[in-house]
Order: sequence, then C-alpha cells, then structure tokens
Amino acid sequence: MKILLKAGKAERAMKKNNVGFTLIELVIFIVIIGFVVTSVFIAFNTTLQKTSSVNPQTTAIALASARMDIIIGSRRMNGFTGLTDPCVSGSPAVCTALSAITGYTITSTLTPYAIGSDSNYRIINVIVTGPQNSRADLKTVVALY
Repeated sequence: MKILLKAGKAERAMKKNNVGFTLIELVIFIVIIGFVVTSVFIAFNTTLQKTSSVNPQTTAIALASARMDIIIGSRRMNGFTGLTDPCVSGSPAVCTALSAITGYTITSTLTPYAIGSDSNYRIINVIVTGPQNSRADLKTVVALY
C-alpha cells in the first residue's frame, strides 16, 4: 500500500512539474514565425522595388516653386523696374542646379499687367513640364508698391 501511495505522489509531482513548452513545440514555433516574417519581408521588398522613389509631379512643383522664389528674390534685389528672370541668363549658380535635373523643362514669363489705369503690375508665370505628363504652373502678381 505504501508503494502505491508513493507511486501516486510521484505521478502527481510529475503532472505538477509539466508546465511550459517542450523543446519540439518551441522549434516548431520558431520555424513558423520564420516563414511568416520571410514572406512579409519578400512582399515588402517587392512593393518597394515596383514604386518610384519620387513622384514626378512633386518634383515639378518643387522646381516651379524654386524658380518662382529666384525671380521674386531678384525683384527684392533689383527692384520692380529691374524685375527679370535671372535664370534666363544663367547667372546664379542655383539656376544651373535646377536645370541639371534631367527630364524637366522650366519656362518663365513676366508679363505687364494693368488694373484699370494702373499699370504698375506684372504677372510672373513659371511652367514646369516633366516625365509621366507631370506639369506645374505657378502664377503670381507683383506690384510696384
């Protein structure tokens, strides 16, 4: 009878110590997680390879804005009567940096404008065209005031 009681205690002690995972269960878990992570990384890598790094429309807008800033800056330096596009003559170094971006064409026009009999205005128009039919057209009005 004592032997049976000891055997029962031993079984209960073994069942009590059976908490946690076995080594096989942990290895299977690691393998499954490895497959899942690998498939996610492959999908992510494929997505990154098929997207362009920069949207051409965003680049066109940035180029138009930069050219407009150069023209308005020349107005601040030379005044309203000396308002020209300095990039036409290519004088500032920043103009050559803008034109170095391949695939984009930047044009600008400065047109006299009158409101009623007041002709102290000019319209500055900067147009940028680029790849994938990207286009940016910025206009602003400057005055002799």
